[in-house]
Amino acid sequence: MKTTVRRWLLFCIVAVSILALSLATGMVMGRAFTEIRQEDAKHILRFYNDNIILRLQKDMNEAAMLAQVAYAMNGSDAAWLENAAAPLLEREEVRYVCLVEGDTIVSALPADTYGGQVGHGLKDFSYIYTMAKVVKELVVEGPVSLDGDGSGQQVFLFLQPFMEEDAYLGEVIVALDRDYVLEQLGLNYLSEQGYDYELWRVDPQSGGKVVIAASRPGTDFSQAEKTSFYLPTQWTLSIQPVSGGWLSPAHLFGITAYCVFVAGLLSALSYLLYKQSHCNRTLKRLASRDRRTGLYNQPGFTAELDRWLSEATEPVILFYFVFEEYHQVAQRIDYDEETDFLQSIPRRLQNFIQSPFIAGRIGDGNFILAVREDMDEMQQEDFARGLSIELLLKVHLEGEKKFLTACYQYKRCRAGKDRAKEAISSLIRDYYSHRSQESPVRMLTEKCRQLIEGKNDVAFDEYTDFEMTELSKTFNQYRKQVEQLAYCDPVFSVGNRPKYFRDAQMLISYDKRRRFDLFCIDICSFSQYNELFSADIGDAILLEVIGRLSRLFGTYLYRINGDVFLGISLSGENRESFTAKLQALLADPVCAGNASFTLQVRIAVCGYPANGDSPELLLDRIQSALRYTKEQNQKTVIYDDALDQIIRTETDIVHRLKSAISEETLEVWYQPIVHVKSGRFTSAEALVRLPDGKGGFFPAGQVIAFAERGGLVEALGDYVLGHACRFMSLYAHQLELEHMGINISVQQLLVENSADHLLEVIRASGVPADRITLEITESVLIQSIEHASSSLDQLRKSGIRIALDDFGVGYSSLNYLSNLPVDVIKIDRSLTRQIYINPKQRALLHSIVEMAKINSLTVVSEGVETKEDQQLISASGVQYIQGFYYARPMPQEKAIRFLAEQNHKNK
Repeated sequence: MKTTVRRWLLFCIVAVSILALSLATGMVMGRAFTEIRQEDAKHILRFYNDNIILRLQKDMNEAAMLAQVAYAMNGSDAAWLENAAAPLLEREEVRYVCLVEGDTIVSALPADTYGGQVGHGLKDFSYIYTMAKVVKELVVEGPVSLDGDGSGQQVFLFLQPFMEEDAYLGEVIVALDRDYVLEQLGLNYLSEQGYDYELWRVDPQSGGKVVIAASRPGTDFSQAEKTSFYLPTQWTLSIQPVSGGWLSPAHLFGITAYCVFVAGLLSALSYLLYKQSHCNRTLKRLASRDRRTGLYNQPGFTAELDRWLSEATEPVILFYFVFEEYHQVAQRIDYDEETDFLQSIPRRLQNFIQSPFIAGRIGDGNFILAVREDMDEMQQEDFARGLSIELLLKVHLEGEKKFLTACYQYKRCRAGKDRAKEAISSLIRDYYSHRSQESPVRMLTEKCRQLIEGKNDVAFDEYTDFEMTELSKTFNQYRKQVEQLAYCDPVFSVGNRPKYFRDAQMLISYDKRRRFDLFCIDICSFSQYNELFSADIGDAILLEVIGRLSRLFGTYLYRINGDVFLGISLSGENRESFTAKLQALLADPVCAGNASFTLQVRIAVCGYPANGDSPELLLDRIQSALRYTKEQNQKTVIYDDALDQIIRTETDIVHRLKSAISEETLEVWYQPIVHVKSGRFTSAEALVRLPDGKGGFFPAGQVIAFAERGGLVEALGDYVLGHACRFMSLYAHQLELEHMGINISVQQLLVENSADHLLEVIRASGVPADRITLEITESVLIQSIEHASSSLDQLRKSGIRIALDDFGVGYSSLNYLSNLPVDVIKIDRSLTRQIYINPKQRALLHSIVEMAKINSLTVVSEGVETKEDQQLISASGVQYIQGFYYARPMPQEKAIRFLAEQNHKNK
């Protein structure tokens, strides 16, 4: 069997190599042709990119001229628009002209269709009307339907704002017919050149894709060449050949023909080489083989074993099997029955052994085997016992069934040249020496003792003596009854945790190379069924779940903890596919009593040997993956290297953090904050630093996140708060520090009496409460505002300031700023890094500062790293700046020296 497999494997390797070489040749040729055509497409796209922007922003922007007039006429009666727009409205493609002053529409033409819009504000219309005000530049949007136009005609909107010294005054809106605009863009030329095209834009409100024009709707453009431009929304033009992809049919045919020719030539040459090699091997094999079994004879086995031992690449284990009483049995059965048994031995060996091996018949009923695999003593015993059962001889003598089991001996061979003959002789001597010391009664006694000691793989063999065989059968029956009690859940008649350990260990012991997958299934919130209904309902649900899971796992299903089940799959099926089957199997409602329940389950997956080489380690890994599904609120998690690294890292950080807190070795660093107006460092932020043992530190955000999951966030928060407050108590006056910022987790605010506890820590340090600023991340605070508001109010009443950290990530922040119980906002560094290159972000920063002033809030800008950023941010009106441009976070002693020196210079 293994020879056939090797032969087919060699054939597959040669075939794959030929195919790979042919395909590689074709791919190189195809890639060359493809690159030529794609380069042509890129030239076309560059032309269209420039042409479309020119057309839309210049040639078809009828709103630009009217915007200039509107700027000049600002403050005058809007009646001038009718005269100015009259020539435009006479053109068939112009559908609509509108004038907006401030946030109000003052004129909309034609008046008989759109006059009702006059007096309405921008907020009453599409977001696009407001976008022109925000970005303060031309906005092109379409195709859209006009508000108030019942015909449903689609148009492109050209919204041109007019401003005075960068201040928005209003905008002019002109709508052009959709077909006219698309015709002006000249996209049909692409079809004439043999390209499919798709012009689309990103909807800034929903983030979705809006198709503007396409040669053939529904075409897949994933392999197309693309170009993007901004109006100011992102527009994308994709093109690709109409048929045949980037390779034309003629090119594809030529490449295919050439690849077939190369493959045929290489195949013919490989076949001739194979035939010659096969003839040589056949002649050599016939001289060293046993005629009746096809196995090696003794000289052939000795020679092959010598070759193995001289190579010395892997350990070699030698096994000797003897069918005692074989001569007596062979004389009493016919020749054909004996021949069938002998000829079946190679097949049995192939089916049982997964490792490389050589086998020989060195006498009647005597077989020898060498296996190239590293086994310990227990594995050698398991292998020999299993193979002796596999080679069992079954015969009928005088109307009675008789079983003949092979006895065995094994030993590890020493590597080296010409050692085979001595190794075989030594093994045979050991066998007969060992057999002379054995008796069936002694063997039965020893196996019973092994069972008492807890061994699970003990087997009671059959013997040539009838009474001993009957006694052995009785022991086996009793053992099975005991195992049923030890390895079966008494309520649900399914395997338990010890049975999983036993089954998994047997699978691994018999074949280390056999792969299998573990699936852990947890029923979400199962306790509610027992609490809301009854224990009987809960048991009925579990019985139904067990029945369904048994369809996939059979006897390899285990209940390891309450509502948590474990299954072993030997199918080799893709993990994702098998998990989908599990989800579908448990998706149907479960009937229990008169009620029907739809279950929600979490599934964790890991595999042997990729994720563990022992049942204990595999169970630990899959339970870690199941915990991860709960923490991340996921339905399915497959254990892989990334998850293993996450769990190892989290475990390491939590362990180090716990030790650092208990041993008072966790470091608290301080980053000075400058007061813009005075140029003095009047504040600082306390930051936690956990050493990683490699001369660096773990990221602070990662440490805090793992502390929250590991239940250490309160201890960590108290540690940092206590150290920072004591720092202020000892050095605030000397260093002229007015405030100390300290990050806290919302978890600290949600526990009972959290405000009282925090105030107690602060007061114990002796620092006045009004010197402390507690910082809370914006997104986390918004999610928990209802539960945390009472604690925040109590803290603020005591004098503590509350800072909103990481503020300004989105425009929506301004909408709720005035409603939050905070005193300070800290502008996120993602906004700080963009203000120098992005005028929109600069405008947003000014809006945030103005809104903060209205609400009497202090503004701190984070992440300032360059001189240019510092100048722009200082000009925006923020009161405080924090960033590497002024100072990095530093240990306590260094922070004391830095603050003393810098504030002394600025006196």
